[in-house]
Amino acid sequence: MSIIKAYVEIPDGQIHYRYAHGNGEPIVFFHRTPSSSLSFEPMMRLLANGRPLYAFDTPGFGHSFTPPGMPSIADYGKWMKDALDALEINKCSIFGNHTGVNIAVELARAHPHLVSALILNGIAYYQAEERRAFRDRIRKPMEPDAEGTYVQETWKMVTGLLGKNDPHLLHEEFLGAMHAIAGRHQAFSAVVEQDLPAGLRHAPCPILALTAHDDIFRDKFDVLLSDNPTISGKVLGSGGICSPERDAEANARALLTFLSDSD
Repeated sequence: MSIIKAYVEIPDGQIHYRYAHGNGEPIVFFHRTPSSSLSFEPMMRLLANGRPLYAFDTPGFGHSFTPPGMPSIADYGKWMKDALDALEINKCSIFGNHTGVNIAVELARAHPHLVSALILNGIAYYQAEERRAFRDRIRKPMEPDAEGTYVQETWKMVTGLLGKNDPHLLHEEFLGAMHAIAGRHQAFSAVVEQDLPAGLRHAPCPILALTAHDDIFRDKFDVLLSDNPTISGKVLGSGGICSPERDAEANARALLTFLSDSD
């Protein structure tokens, strides 16, 4: 199975994506900050020869256009909707990882006819007061400087999130972060302004919530399920925020089982 790279043109710029041919309703993937659609290649290979698969680079990341100013989560949702429209995708299931969770929930909120199921890994289930505290901790990334201090600071940020046990994955995440100096600040700022708990409560489709047992939001997972009894939940193995790569088989299996049960 080949994973094909391509661009789709929308009114605001070009969006880069990966896709694999298949039959039936597509599965769409939205990635975390500061990664790209590359993070879903392990899952896509495991899901080969099934449904059509589309993994997008969020604007500001990977090879998609970098938007000006400070976009809202509604802006990200609009850009993804524009991309899906351009690809003539009018119904799909969505797998979101971390920031991709927020975009997926926004897309389902704004276009309930579009999304048949949400599979969400790494849910920042923050209430308003917690979001305000998180907002206060957001630091704008350093701009490039002649001494390369910004490179060292970016390396510290990435290793702080991923650890140092997987040098290849660390390398890819570091490159993503370096490329998305503006994009990661934009995305984090948009996420913290979104009322994600409300979006989950009013989602118009079945939801499967996933978490690695060592994810940074693991402590919110039980509260999420208690507050939302209609949401299905599953704790996966080790993977941290990189669960789609580090535990691709468990993620793919959970996705397929959930979609099969939801049909």
